Amino acid sequence: MNISPKQLRLFLVLSDTLNFSKAAELLFISQPALTKAIRELEESIGLTLFERTTRSVRLTPGGARMAVVARSVLGEFEAGLQRFQSSAEREAAQVSIAAWPSLAHVVLPSVCATLERQRPGVQITLMDAANSACIQRLLNHQADFALASVAPTHPELRYEELLRDRFVLLGCGKWRKRLAAPMRMDELLELPLITLTDASTAMRYMSAAYLQRGIEYRPKMQVDQATTVAGLIRKEVGIAVLPWLGVMPLLPMAGTQTAEIVDGPLRSVGIVTRRQGHPGALAQAAMEEVRAVSRELTGRYPGWILPPSARRR
Repeated sequence: MNISPKQLRLFLVLSDTLNFSKAAELLFISQPALTKAIRELEESIGLTLFERTTRSVRLTPGGARMAVVARSVLGEFEAGLQRFQSSAEREAAQVSIAAWPSLAHVVLPSVCATLERQRPGVQITLMDAANSACIQRLLNHQADFALASVAPTHPELRYEELLRDRFVLLGCGKWRKRLAAPMRMDELLELPLITLTDASTAMRYMSAAYLQRGIEYRPKMQVDQATTVAGLIRKEVGIAVLPWLGVMPLLPMAGTQTAEIVDGPLRSVGIVTRRQGHPGALAQAAMEEVRAVSRELTGRYPGWILPPSARRR
């Protein structure tokens, strides 16, 4: 049985008016079109709904009972449509962004503030996690897009580079003099370096850079959180080696000294999206704000943050 809500509406209007001409006028269709639609409905359900004479139209007993059912069905259908529309409106006002913590700390607060100012009622979910976890959440459709480093090679993903940041050293107290001038990768091997774990892009970039020199990168300590790095630096346990965006949250600490690694790697930072599908309007607005903040950072810290390379992925 293939019956549409439109057919049920035509049936109910005719059952109320019991006049093909008047019902057709109310429905803004021709009388022959209405007659044809009622005939097709009767054939589809195998039941005569109306008794027709040259002078009158009236419901059959079965037609009268079916009118009650049709009103109930259409009522449930309309209520379902309203629930569907409400859910769609709520979904349209939500955006989920995955980003590793240092980027979430530096970039996303401005993005969220702008979105909330421009779109009252917006609901933003931020998932700060390791780079690989951000990519996985995007693949699992838990995020609309991800801010990540190291262009993913997954065939279902697209990468748009936003900027590249330099690796720097950060220390306090007795280590300040050692960081008074720019340093080279070979000189770092003599320092008590503190960095993030192997799951971080910071570790991956530095390991790759030393591997190209035929050297195994072995920092003094590796931790999961930048706040732990900050505590260790404050107690002069060692010197942090991080990309500039990772160092920025630590700069307000009193007595810190930074030094550029002149021949260090450049970390790529970008937006990752799924190739299939199309981001919603809110996700697109959020990505545009991320691009704007990235351009602002590039202009504000030209010595540490570089614009994207000409090559696109």
